[in-house]
Amino acid sequence: MIRQRNPAFILVWLGMFSAPVNGGETIPEAVQKILSNRCLECHDALTAKSDVNLEHDAIDWAKSDTRGFWEHVFEVVDQNLMPPKDEEPLTSEERQTLMAFLDQQLLAHTPIGGTLPRRLSKSEYEATIRDLTGLRTFQVPLGFPGDNEYHGFDNVGEGLVLSATHLEAYSRVAGEIADSIFPPTRTAEPEKKSWTAGPDDMVLSFSAATVHGEALRLVSRSNDIMRSCTWPSRIEICDSGTYQIAVEASKFVSDTGHSFDGPMILEVYARPVSATDRSKITAFRLLREIEITSGSPAKTEFQADLYTGETVLFRWKNAEMTHDNPVLGKHFESWMKQDPRFLAAWLKATFPSGDPRKPNHVVLRGRNGWDIISKNLADPDLDLSRATMDSEMTKRFLKLAASSAGTFNLADALCHFYHENGPALEFHSLAINGPLKLVESPTEKSRRALQDKITGPVKDGQTPREVGRQMLTNFLPRAFRRPVDDATIETFMTIADRHWNEGHDLNDGLHLLLRNILISPRFLYRNIESGEMDDSDLATRLSYFLTQRPPDATLLDLGKRSRLSITKPAGPDEKGELYWVIEREANRLLPKKYNDPMIQDFVGQWLDTATLDGIMPDPKFKFDEKSTGTARLETERFFAEMLTRNLPMTDFIDPDFTFTSVAYAQRNYGFTPAFALEKGAKLSTREKTAFRHIKIERGGRYGGLLGQSAILMATANGVDTQPVIRGVWVLENILGMPPPEPPQNIPALTPDTRGATTPRELLAAHTSDAACAGCHQRIDPIGFVLENYDPVGRWRTEWPGSNTPIDASTTLFDGTKISNAMEFKAWLVENIDLFSQCLSEKLMTYATGRVPNYAERHEISQIVQANHETGNGFRDLVLALTMSETFRTR
Repeated sequence: MIRQRNPAFILVWLGMFSAPVNGGETIPEAVQKILSNRCLECHDALTAKSDVNLEHDAIDWAKSDTRGFWEHVFEVVDQNLMPPKDEEPLTSEERQTLMAFLDQQLLAHTPIGGTLPRRLSKSEYEATIRDLTGLRTFQVPLGFPGDNEYHGFDNVGEGLVLSATHLEAYSRVAGEIADSIFPPTRTAEPEKKSWTAGPDDMVLSFSAATVHGEALRLVSRSNDIMRSCTWPSRIEICDSGTYQIAVEASKFVSDTGHSFDGPMILEVYARPVSATDRSKITAFRLLREIEITSGSPAKTEFQADLYTGETVLFRWKNAEMTHDNPVLGKHFESWMKQDPRFLAAWLKATFPSGDPRKPNHVVLRGRNGWDIISKNLADPDLDLSRATMDSEMTKRFLKLAASSAGTFNLADALCHFYHENGPALEFHSLAINGPLKLVESPTEKSRRALQDKITGPVKDGQTPREVGRQMLTNFLPRAFRRPVDDATIETFMTIADRHWNEGHDLNDGLHLLLRNILISPRFLYRNIESGEMDDSDLATRLSYFLTQRPPDATLLDLGKRSRLSITKPAGPDEKGELYWVIEREANRLLPKKYNDPMIQDFVGQWLDTATLDGIMPDPKFKFDEKSTGTARLETERFFAEMLTRNLPMTDFIDPDFTFTSVAYAQRNYGFTPAFALEKGAKLSTREKTAFRHIKIERGGRYGGLLGQSAILMATANGVDTQPVIRGVWVLENILGMPPPEPPQNIPALTPDTRGATTPRELLAAHTSDAACAGCHQRIDPIGFVLENYDPVGRWRTEWPGSNTPIDASTTLFDGTKISNAMEFKAWLVENIDLFSQCLSEKLMTYATGRVPNYAERHEISQIVQANHETGNGFRDLVLALTMSETFRTR
């Protein structure tokens, strides 16, 4: 028998189905007698209470609505929901007779299969485009329509409608993809251009550069370009090519500054205009190093390749001054050893209170800071008493100068000494002319590689038709995820031939082919072929299930040769008499890491952890964005551990391990891991914050799905908890007994809840109405069991605002009395097949794109029982599901 997942008042649903009065198979006399004696008083054709009519002589099992009607009859009887509690219950013989008949007929007449054609979900579409085209960072644009959630997932066939908005979006994106891979062919030579820039045309960022008369001075050699470099603000290369570049520069030194022997080295880089000003110099391509030896402007000319979207950037390579720590600290130390007055000026500015423990370096930033230092240097009464290298204040200053906390402020101020006194490298002018010849940019080289991925390598002399046919032969089987015949290839070739015959060039035709492929139903949909599911469809289903990507070359080949669904005699590395090829491939494709797409996507939808970003916990919980990320990571790492280590299903509920950090465990769960207790004060900050596998005791408050803060957050609203929400969530996602939607005429709260001071009292008042009580008899007990967990998963003992102890005791739907969450977990472990069945059905819904029907649930139940008898491993269960008839049927 199948344990039904739908709780009380399922008769609300029964009225949605209509069983035929005539036709079909005759109902056996023994069953007719039970229906007549025990059911028809309320559910005959005349009365039809709740619109349920059980007065029939025969049942037409061929109709799906009829099967659905009698399946729900089976469910309410199985759960002892009918007859009502105020009526005499069915005898064990009556119950067995009725359920055996329905079970036999439903299994005999419910065909396995029935997935509707499945459009690629948004995440599947993105992964497929990336895989097919090589556009590794591809994402759909903002405003792209989302997917409907159906039975908890966004990849179920019934929810994946194709609206006009979707069609328009797919067409637009297909065009953009084709534009990026097959842009229009450049036919004319680009026009030669000339650009010039003087000091006033250059970017001045922070203290990196200043203009003095007809020169711009560079003084620092920092790795941060915004603190050491300059570049023209209005020069951008339009065509990749070789350009003539002329730079005019000179040395600047003065009697008041430091000397500078030898040449100054001016580095010229190519900088993408789109690069952020916070880039490091190592991110750019060095074009030339120029030696500047004269104090008068000198011009240097050279040729270099510049690419579309680039400009040039200048940096003084061997400047004395630097912003980089800890080098700046050494620079200050060397200078201050030679000049006590310089040291005293900085000490006075940095420690204005005279206390070396209270620096105030923020005010020293930039020009303002140098003005303060200059004023101190000019003060005839400047205090030199602490201006020694061994004073506490000097040591603290040098430590500050060598640290990231002080480097930028102090260096930005010090730069102005060099701007005024030198040494500095002076820039006078820039001229760029070209292109002298065209070159292929890295972007164009990458694009050519993408083209080759789609068309295959193109040889000299191939005609457009030959290239087009080669592209279709290479690309279509991957895009359609199955072999394609010559007729399909020729259909697409007709489109391209017409385009080429109209005078368009090769790239235009390939652009058109790619666009048409990416909007084809055979690309956007899977399982679109008619007839039984073949091995190509099976390869696609298996791949998207376990990897979120289209099938790889191995799976495509197995599908093409119809080898995926077969069994083979055991080889030397296989156990048993036979092994499934699909089991071998599933083993190969199963996620290996917590951040694999299948784990993040399935866990995020099944357990609702994908909703955490939209939850803003009340500030009183001190639960920030980083804490939310930690919570989600705990659950993903936990699921991955269960899968990769093939741990028993009971560990989902009550494990002896968790994944978290010591700091998070202490702050959110209120315990210190054993290893951390042993180390005590010796535990470093890094060890406290590191995410790790942590041993815990079984049977405790935390650990397992129901003790993880991600899930307890997802079932609250960030402000308070609601037992109904958590109760419904557990019924749906842990027990597989989802309640029906509340009737529209039932208010969120009953009119009379006066005197209710706690959630338990409030719900008791609400559910005193008979219209509410039926469903809440199942929902509320489970919700109350979890009330000790607050909205972010911390343990509490009183209901907020009431100073009333939380009463988590309850009676479950099978009559078991429990007093807290730990006892509920123990009950779940004892009844673990309920959870295993629920999770298996969730996995099968996610994998096949349909909610399992009666016969499929029966097969899943058999798999769950067999897995329980052979170790109850989670990985084993997933593999067994992929070999099931349910998984292998369209």
